[in-house]
Amino acid sequence: MNAMPAVAMPEPAMPEPAMPEPALPEAVTPEAVTPEAALTCGSNVRLLHSRPVPPSRPVPPSRPASRSRPAGRSRPSGAADAPLRLTRRGKVVVAAAAALLVATLSLLAAGVAQATSHALSPHAARQNLVQVVVRPGQSLWSVAESADPDQDTRAVIQQIIDLNALSSDVVSAGQQLWVPRG
Repeated sequence: MNAMPAVAMPEPAMPEPAMPEPALPEAVTPEAVTPEAALTCGSNVRLLHSRPVPPSRPVPPSRPASRSRPAGRSRPSGAADAPLRLTRRGKVVVAAAAALLVATLSLLAAGVAQATSHALSPHAARQNLVQVVVRPGQSLWSVAESADPDQDTRAVIQQIIDLNALSSDVVSAGQQLWVPRG
């Protein structure tokens, strides 16, 4: 018979039974751990440094989902629903923009008012006007009658008021007025 020599087969490796680790106190301080205790506990114990360990920050709870935003309008992450606050520089810019807007509108209104006025040109106005000085006892009516006796006195008074930018029909002695030549 043929006999084969017996070969020793290696046995499968069996895991070693786990040794229970010794229980450690809640807070391990350098005073509580001696070198002998560190050796008996194995590699799980580490000596603490003398500086204190900062406390861990609590994790904020997650926000519940708020109302949905329209498509295309996303808010940057971390933005809250707080109202818009302007910095000092932003307030200066807004104030300057408002002042510029007011100045532009006032210049525009002044330009429109000047363009719509029906004032005569200086050359045309001087051709038919005479400057008179109001004498004591004279009224605007008497000045208008003497300036152009052929015209309606009320129309001449209105022309004198318009030409001299008078606020009323009262004149005083010594006042100089431009009147139409008659």
